[in-house]
Amino acid sequence: MTETSATPSAVDKKRARAAQARALLERLAARYPDCFTRNAEKIRPLAIGIQQKLRAELAEDPEFQDVPGWQIRQALAIYTRSLSYLKALIEGRPRVNLDGSTAGEVTAQEQAHAQARFDEINAIRAARRVQQPKRPAARRKPAAKRPARKEPSQRKLEQLAAKFSRR
Repeated sequence: MTETSATPSAVDKKRARAAQARALLERLAARYPDCFTRNAEKIRPLAIGIQQKLRAELAEDPEFQDVPGWQIRQALAIYTRSLSYLKALIEGRPRVNLDGSTAGEVTAQEQAHAQARFDEINAIRAARRVQQPKRPAARRKPAAKRPARKEPSQRKLEQLAAKFSRR
């Protein structure tokens, strides 16, 4: 085995860090259910400056004291860059503090920026769908063949008709 294949690649490290940030986001959702949620209908924009408030509260909690700053920052980035979060901004839902209390309104400029970002993400996704090559026919899995429905039904009807016509 070569030395380069034994060490994790930059992509692997990035994926591992993203997985850690997503795990932290799950923990944050459990700790602050009125602020962080996976339910798209309940997502509300976060208060401006919530990262500092969050870091201060987590520093006081023994369960979260060892969480590095980059992980908090990345978890918030994952949350705020989701399409559901952008939709909440576009709709102008009120901003929320860690305790779930209202922390202000979304401005028209923030809504416009969220709409532009939402459209950009959807355009990128559409371009990827178009660019993805379809698997060659030889490599496609054959469709599961099921018997024609008409034949068994017809046969069953004939059996029933024969059974009742004997009486």
